[in-house]
Amino acid sequence: MKTARATQRFTFSSPARGTVATSVVSRALRSRSLAAFGTLACLVSLSGCAQIVSSSLGDVMGKDKFDATRASELPYASLKLKHANSTALVVLATLEGNGRIARFESRDRGILELRDGVLSATSGFARDVADRREQSTTGRALARPAWLMASGTTYQVSVSALSPYPRRLERQDAAYTGSQRRDDVAVMQVHEATARLECETAAPYSLPLAELPLQHCREILSWDDGSTTRNDLWRDENRVWAADMTAWPDGPQFGWEVAKAW
Repeated sequence: MKTARATQRFTFSSPARGTVATSVVSRALRSRSLAAFGTLACLVSLSGCAQIVSSSLGDVMGKDKFDATRASELPYASLKLKHANSTALVVLATLEGNGRIARFESRDRGILELRDGVLSATSGFARDVADRREQSTTGRALARPAWLMASGTTYQVSVSALSPYPRRLERQDAAYTGSQRRDDVAVMQVHEATARLECETAAPYSLPLAELPLQHCREILSWDDGSTTRNDLWRDENRVWAADMTAWPDGPQFGWEVAKAW
């Protein structure tokens, strides 16, 4: 990912806006949890997801499968997604909450959910984010998204995730007298941090289909286990256009850039 120096002259061109790639099952998805609808097929009207997005991120480790020309031609809102040393084109599948919650789907049904333009949940990846929330340092709801606040703002972050190392429990099986069975039970972990936003002055930033003057902001997170992580965001006064985020200490990393806005 490259940014031009602030001293260079540049042209401003807003990315074209795309539509939602309406799924045949999208109505059902709206009423289901993220984990539940991650198991459903993405059947986009007129063509399947396989014809819209690149191949599975898990199948193209270390490869760049983002096609800027394809992203430009598609009528759908889209992202350039970066995960596990790979990139892919993913399209907007559902849009809720007056446009605040956007869910993007990959060919292998991996789902990335953005709330106000920033990672809030994932499904279908090796390690998933169940939920990420922000609130004020006094425990109250924020007046506006944290990442659109002034540089120097502090707030609390809470991230829920299923442990990749489930507990194994022994249970009595009622159907078979005296028998025992061993079940792997997923354990929900909650990671909490105090975050501080530090932003620079706006400078030209090259998105997949445009160049915009964006502020580079660092979200510095001091976690409850004593560790510190940093997320990078590129924003204007209205939205986050690009980000590189680590979900929690030693957690999965997700990055994205807006190709076509929604």
